[in-house]
Amino acid sequence: MKKIFAILALVGIATVGVAQNIKAGLYDKQGNAVVVEAEPIVVNVTLRVATEHFTPGVYARYAQKYLGKRATLSEYSSIELLDGCLTLGSAEKVAPQVEHEPYSLPLPLNKVSATVQTTEEQAAATAEMIFSLRKHRLDLITGEAGENVFGAGLKAALDEIARMEKECLDMFYGSKTTTEEIHTFNITLSPDKTEYLVCRFSDDAGVVAADDLSGKPIVLKVETAPHKEYSQLQPLGPKDKVSAEYIIVPQSKCSLIIGAELKGVVEFASPLYGAKSVTALPIK
Repeated sequence: MKKIFAILALVGIATVGVAQNIKAGLYDKQGNAVVVEAEPIVVNVTLRVATEHFTPGVYARYAQKYLGKRATLSEYSSIELLDGCLTLGSAEKVAPQVEHEPYSLPLPLNKVSATVQTTEEQAAATAEMIFSLRKHRLDLITGEAGENVFGAGLKAALDEIARMEKECLDMFYGSKTTTEEIHTFNITLSPDKTEYLVCRFSDDAGVVAADDLSGKPIVLKVETAPHKEYSQLQPLGPKDKVSAEYIIVPQSKCSLIIGAELKGVVEFASPLYGAKSVTALPIK
């Protein structure tokens, strides 16, 4: 670890502190100075990625004929970068979260008899079941049926009809499963480096290695602000014999850029980044 002499912050600028809580400002290097360790700056990049997988329904090719609307026949997956954020400090990896479809029994809902049917006959029967469920729901809502069903019982009945209808519709129009993954990268910044290629994101493969040119770059950029002028610092004249040493620690920032879009910024101050030593008249 690199060390500097600093104890008295004469001028401080509010910022996000690092491990030793150093802030941008003017520090005295003499007098009652003590050694302060300047620890490396670590930033964390967190990416949220969602993968959606579509499975076509078993009766997809009959949807237009029996329900009047064409269904998607092909299976596919799509990947989306939901969010990217940047924080100071390291973070642990998070396990993927999966949104599962409700568990279904081996015997499908539309199988109501032991009679052997062709696939198209099963599709026709399932379509009839959808329309029957919709009629029963309308009858319950309008009061044509279920005169003793009301309150919580009515809500439960309507919820169950909706569930059964969706299960039947999925046999025609398919179902989707969404998986959400959290990718974390802990990057230790180096004072002699201003740009970091963290990884890349591909619409086909998701988060990929930095050297995979199929994806758009996910980049960190570090900038240090110009040194601030402090009115307390008076330059030495030709006849001045007493001097003091001070150090100016500037403000730095790290930006997260995905493609061409700025996603996050963190600010920090560290003597490892652009600190400047100044000899001047002692500040009284």
